Amino acid sequence: MVPIRSTTVALSPDAIQEVKYATKSADDSALDEYDRKVQEYSAALATYTPIRSDGVIGEEKISGPSDIIFPEQLQIETLSFKGNQVERETLTVVEQIPSNETQEHIWRNYKKEIKYQWFASNESGADLSFEPLATECSRSYRVQFEDIGRCLKCECFVIDVFGRSSESVSAVTSPILPGIPKIEKLEIEGRGFHTNLYAVQGTYSGGREGKSKIQWLRSMVGSPDLISIPGENGRMYEANVDDVGYRLVAIYTPVREDGVEGRPVSASTEPIAVEPEIYKEVKQKLDDGSVKFEVLCDKDRTPKKAQVMGHLERRILEANRKRIKVVKPGSKTSFPTTEARGTYTPPFHVELYRNDQHRFKIVVDGDNEVDLMVQTRHMRDLVILVIRGFAQKFNSTSLNSLLRIEA
Repeated sequence: MVPIRSTTVALSPDAIQEVKYATKSADDSALDEYDRKVQEYSAALATYTPIRSDGVIGEEKISGPSDIIFPEQLQIETLSFKGNQVERETLTVVEQIPSNETQEHIWRNYKKEIKYQWFASNESGADLSFEPLATECSRSYRVQFEDIGRCLKCECFVIDVFGRSSESVSAVTSPILPGIPKIEKLEIEGRGFHTNLYAVQGTYSGGREGKSKIQWLRSMVGSPDLISIPGENGRMYEANVDDVGYRLVAIYTPVREDGVEGRPVSASTEPIAVEPEIYKEVKQKLDDGSVKFEVLCDKDRTPKKAQVMGHLERRILEANRKRIKVVKPGSKTSFPTTEARGTYTPPFHVELYRNDQHRFKIVVDGDNEVDLMVQTRHMRDLVILVIRGFAQKFNSTSLNSLLRIEA
C-alpha cells in the first residue's frame, strides 16, 4: 500500500474540493476517495500523482472536469391547510419538509420558489374529480360562495436555484361549509325628500339567503333613540310627512335559508327634508301666520263611505301661531259650529293614515278630535306640515309629540 499525495484543487472561485489520503493497492488502480466542503455546486477536478514503492514520484496528472455535481433535490413531505374550511375564510397552505439536516440545509440555501395551483371538485363524494381554478396560483385562497359543498385541493412543488422541480404534493379539504350569514355594504338609496321611495341594499354572504329580516325606524338627529315604524319590514319604504326631520334607519338581520341568523346591521339616511315645491308653500303660509284650508269630514268615519265624496261634509280648518280649530260652515238654516278647538300643547298631535294618502286626524285631547280628508296627497302634506310648523316654530312643541311618539 502506498499513500497518495494530498492536493487541493480550486474548482470555481468559491468551490473547494479536498483530495484526502486514501489507500491504493497494486491491483486496484481505480480507487479515489475525497470529501467535499460545499460552498457552491460545480464541476469537480482531481489530480493524481503516482509514487512508486521506493519513493520515486511520477508525473502529476489532472483529470478532466466531471459532470456538474448537484445537491440532493428539494422535497416536500406533506401539505396541510391553515384556516377554517368555511365560506369567506382564507385557507393557507403549509408545507412540511423532511426533518433531516440535509433537506433543511438545501431548503435554506437552494430554494428558489414554490409553485401553487388550487382546484375545486365538481361535486362531493367518494370519487372526486377536480377542475383547476385558473387564476388561483398563490399560497392562500379565499373560499367563495360557489365552493360550498365542494372540496378544494391545492397542489404545490418547489423549484431550486438550478431549475429542478420537486415532486408535486397535494392536500384536499373536506366539503366547504356555508359561513355565518352576513350583510356588508348596507346602504339606503333615495333622494332625501319626504315624497320619495327608499330602498335598502347590501351584499349578502353566508350560504344561500333565506327570509332575512328588515325593520324600518326613525331616529331624531342627535338622539340615540330609535322609533319603530309599524308594519314597515320590506326592502322598500315610501316616505311621508311623518319622516320629515328624522333620519330613516333600516336594520337588516341576515338569515340563511336553513334559518341561521347573522348579526343585525343598520344603515341610515340624512334627515328627511320636505319636497322643495311643498316647502315653498309651507314657508309662505308660516310667514303669513294664519291660514284657512277647506277640508272634508266623514262624520260616520266609515272608510267605504268616505271614498264616495257624496258622503263627506265640508269643513274649514283654521290654524295660526297659537291655536287651531275646525269649523262646520253655517247654512241657510244653521249657524257655523266649531267642532274641534285647542292649542298645540300635548297631547295635541296630527295623525296620518298610511293606507290612505288623503286622510288625516287632528287630536286636540282625548275627547276632542276630528277625522278629515282632502283631495290630494299634496294638499294633505301641506296641511299637516303647516300645522306642525306652527306648533314647533311658535310653541316649542316637540316633533315626537306631534307624531304621538313616546320619546
